[in-house]
Amino acid sequence: MKSALVHAIEFHGAVIAGLSALSYASISPTNNLWGPLHCRGKSDGPPRYALTFDDGPTRDSTSAILDILGELRVRAAFFVIGANARRCPDLLVRMHAEGHIVANHTLDHAHLSMFRGSCYWERQLRETDQIIGQTIGVRPGMFRPPMGVKTGFIMGAARRRGQAVVTWSRRAMDGIATTTDHILNRLVPHTVAGDVLLLHDGVEPQSHRDPSHTVAAIKPLILRLRDRGLEPAPLDDFLNLSAYAKATTEASASS
Repeated sequence: MKSALVHAIEFHGAVIAGLSALSYASISPTNNLWGPLHCRGKSDGPPRYALTFDDGPTRDSTSAILDILGELRVRAAFFVIGANARRCPDLLVRMHAEGHIVANHTLDHAHLSMFRGSCYWERQLRETDQIIGQTIGVRPGMFRPPMGVKTGFIMGAARRRGQAVVTWSRRAMDGIATTTDHILNRLVPHTVAGDVLLLHDGVEPQSHRDPSHTVAAIKPLILRLRDRGLEPAPLDDFLNLSAYAKATTEASASS
């Protein structure tokens, strides 16, 4: 017979293994344990990828990236922080007018928000939707959680608002200090058809990150991927999702 000590060790081992599995499911951008998510497009058909940006809008860097996208005739998706969008409504208007998708990336991108409950997440998504809707007249149909972290509360809030949760399959790691060469070396050789790329046009409210290296990487990234036969595709078409939900006035009345 097993001793009480052995049973205790096995029990604690099982608990640790279970917690590790839940932690991995929460932080992995491709794990759908907490609910449906979208991290890749189809790899068949024309070789395409999707270009997505987080944490904006931020005045200089977002404007510069929009200039580059316009020059190269590329449509991207911008997952915006509500607090930043409130400060730069003109950039939201420009994104939308130039054919880019404006999506929800929470109100303030708090780093410990993963430990918060349902009411907190409902407010984060609702208030960001309202800021976006009052600015461009439509409510986002897509949501990306900060740092890609998922919990039952986060996924439930998005589901109740009818928003698809979109993560990524490949990221530039430019949300921290980096260089233009590091961004290009991470993405150019490794991107394949079907990838959703994550970069950062903006600076989250709690950060003082320098986004200039991301700005400098965008044009060579797109051109070098084109040299490899890969073309950027609009995210909604790429994932077969609706970019926007019902009209904001209807959504606000029912919220």
